[in-house]
Amino acid sequence: MPKHRNPVPTVDIVIELDDAPGRIVMIERGNEPRGWALPGGFVDYGECVEDAARREAEEETGLDVSLLALLGVYSSPDRDPRLHTISTVFVGRASGLPKGGDDATHAVAVDPAVPPRPIVFDHPVMLADYLRWRRDRAPREPIAGRWLGAAERAKLVGIARAAAEACARHSALPEIDAVLPPRLAQHAGCFVTLHVGGALRGCIGSVTSDRPLAELVREMAVAAATRDSRFPPLRGEELGALTVDVSVLAPPWRASPDDLIVGRHGVVLSLGGRRGLLLPQVATEHGFDRLQLLEAVSRKAGLREGAWQHPDAELELFTAQVF
Repeated sequence: MPKHRNPVPTVDIVIELDDAPGRIVMIERGNEPRGWALPGGFVDYGECVEDAARREAEEETGLDVSLLALLGVYSSPDRDPRLHTISTVFVGRASGLPKGGDDATHAVAVDPAVPPRPIVFDHPVMLADYLRWRRDRAPREPIAGRWLGAAERAKLVGIARAAAEACARHSALPEIDAVLPPRLAQHAGCFVTLHVGGALRGCIGSVTSDRPLAELVREMAVAAATRDSRFPPLRGEELGALTVDVSVLAPPWRASPDDLIVGRHGVVLSLGGRRGLLLPQVATEHGFDRLQLLEAVSRKAGLREGAWQHPDAELELFTAQVF
C-alpha cells in the first residue's frame, strides 16, 4: 500500500506600502523556480499561518507587517512545480521600503496591475484576486494575527491577577518567566480590567507596546489596581470578589464613523490634544448604538457632544480578543 502524503502548508502575503501608496512588494527569487513572486514560504512546525506570514515577510523584505485580511487559500496540485503545497494568502501593510533578504535577491515596490515578469507559481492569480479585493473590499482592518490559544490566555490572566493581588497586599510583584511562549513575547497593545463583585474597579491599558505582551499585561494590571483615577487603590479585603479581564489589541487603523461596527470595534477619538478610548465590549455592556458609542468616546476624551464630527477629529478603530 502506498504511503499517504499530505500537501505542505505555505503562506504568501501581499504587502501594501504606506510609503508608496498603490504599490505592493514583490521579490525576485534567488532559488528555483526563478522569477518574481509575492513574499512567502513554508509554515514551520508549531507555527500558526499568521505568524508564518509575518516572519516570511520580515525575512524576505525586512518589513514589519500588520495583517489586514485573508485574501484566500490556493491549493491547486500544480501550483508549485516542486511539490503539492497549499498556500494561505494574506493582505498586509507596512511602513518603509523593502530590502531583499533570505532567498529574495531583490525586493521592490511595484504596481500590482503591471508587475515584473516572469511571475512564478500561481501568483498571477493571486495578484488578479488582490486587485479585485482592493476594488471591492472596504474598509480594511488589521486581523487578529496574534490571537491567543487557551493556554496563552490563561497565562496572561494569571500574570494580571498575580500582579493585582500583589498590589492589594503590598507585596513584591511576581517575576515574569525568563522564557515566554513566542506570542506572549511579541509586542501588542493590551488593557487589563478589574471588577469586584461585578462592579468596575479599574481599567487601564495601552494601544501600542514597546515590550513583550506578558510584561505589558503585568504593568497594566498594576496600573488598574493602583492608578485608575476613578477609584482608590485595590484593597486586600476585595480580592475574594475580584475578577480580571485581559484585552489584547490588534493595531488600530484610521477610519470613518461609517466603518464602525458596534460590538466588534473599539474606538479611539483624538482632537485638539485630547484623546478618548473605549474597548469593543463597552458598547455591548451599555447597549450603545453607533451614535451613542461615538458620543460616549467624545465624552471619554473630555470633549463636547458631537466632537467626533469635527473636521479635525481623528477616529481610529481596533479589534480585541477579550478573556
